[in-house]
Amino acid sequence: MDQARLVARQIGLRIRATRQLRKLTLQQLGTDTGLSAAYLSRIERGETAISIANLIVIATRLDVPLRDLFEDTNEAYVPKYYTVSRKAERESSSQMAANGYDYHWLSGALTEPKLSAFLLEFPVTSETEVKLLSHEGEEVLYILEGRIEFQIGSDRLVLDAGDCVHLVGQKPHMGRNVGKKPARMLMVVTPSNVIDHGTDAPT
Repeated sequence: MDQARLVARQIGLRIRATRQLRKLTLQQLGTDTGLSAAYLSRIERGETAISIANLIVIATRLDVPLRDLFEDTNEAYVPKYYTVSRKAERESSSQMAANGYDYHWLSGALTEPKLSAFLLEFPVTSETEVKLLSHEGEEVLYILEGRIEFQIGSDRLVLDAGDCVHLVGQKPHMGRNVGKKPARMLMVVTPSNVIDHGTDAPT
């Protein structure tokens, strides 16, 4: 099993363990998240790509911090006030795959985090349409290199290196590479565990 598949498998096992702890069937989780039970089953087995948006949706329904899907929480609890993501470690590990992009988890096991960060890479593509996804919370996206067309609802924004957009996650959105070389983007999102679920979603 390659490393990317192993990481996906570990995330899937954490999702399954939490779902079973919550006494939810795949069908119930699917109904609550809008994802099919068959797709969730493939996620739990590490057999399919999963987007960051869908991870947020699943973590929100399971009522767990997003970091718990990436980090081993079975170790003895020791408060952490900072974490470091080393470039060399990321380069030696495989990225997670999603539809249209690959990503690395940048945030670590910080004590009670209020943010989650990811490094996304969009390969060169000839696709002209993207599947829009939504989730709770907010996103800040900063383009590190390349050119990305980011769609938010019916609006399409072309973002170059140095451009930044801050958006509400409930509005369907997704990006695609419209340049001639791979594009990289920093994404910072609101973890599900800090969201006020009593607040109505903007329209």
